Amino acid sequence: MALDKVDFGNVNELPYRPLRAGIDQAVFAMSAEGVNITCNRVDNGNELNPHTHADHQQIAWILQGECDYYVDGQPFRMTAGSWVVVPKGVEHYIHVYDSPETVINVDIFAPAREDYNDIYSKFLKEQGYEGFNIID
Repeated sequence: MALDKVDFGNVNELPYRPLRAGIDQAVFAMSAEGVNITCNRVDNGNELNPHTHADHQQIAWILQGECDYYVDGQPFRMTAGSWVVVPKGVEHYIHVYDSPETVINVDIFAPAREDYNDIYSKFLKEQGYEGFNIID
């Protein structure tokens, strides 16, 4: 089987877009089939946003900092290395209030959130960013 293309880069070099108060987001690996990944920087006092995804399962993975991650009303204390799987249709949100540093939260969505890919692609164009590396 021949490799069609390779999409690679460094999330630390991507511009972050404001998502809502206290949260900035970068989307990467947008060419992956059936899944997409966001990297979020979340500050103490972030805007709380309880929500559900009818069509998407979400895996939240904390790389840095400390937070409470609520799933179906139950708080899970998250520190670097922690992850939680949020099933489709279940309310969830992140609450950062006492972290000694900015929380770095990676979210993995399946199936892919094409809306995030589209919004982030538009943001990149507005920023004049052309840094994606896709080799055919």
